[in-house]
Amino acid sequence: MNSLSSSSLNSDTPAAGAVLLIENDRYVSAAIKEILSDTGLRVLLAYDGVEGEELYRTYQNDIEMIILDWRLPRQDGRDTLRKIRQLNPNIPVMISSGYAADEVLSQLDDQRPVTFLGKPFSIDKFLDQVQKLLA
Repeated sequence: MNSLSSSSLNSDTPAAGAVLLIENDRYVSAAIKEILSDTGLRVLLAYDGVEGEELYRTYQNDIEMIILDWRLPRQDGRDTLRKIRQLNPNIPVMISSGYAADEVLSQLDDQRPVTFLGKPFSIDKFLDQVQKLLA
């Protein structure tokens, strides 16, 4: 199994940086934060696109990847991704959405590459995708 575990992370790995989680569902965000924290990752949490963009601007040197919900209040995932990619076009991004992958990916324009993970997802699949993005 290639999923992250506490023993697979140390301060010398890219995974030692922070993950920015932009997710408006407080139950989903709490669960994802706990899963990632259990692997040793630091998690910065935003509940809407504007807050997520502000956190990225403030902590961009510490953030290794972003997990982005597509449907967000105040600023949707598409606009949030566009603004963050203006700051760093190479930041790894996982879009997590209940919408169909084709529907979301067709809205990305030039904001690729991204990883898409449809909701609901298994913990193993989620951690596998996180590990790939942090590799």
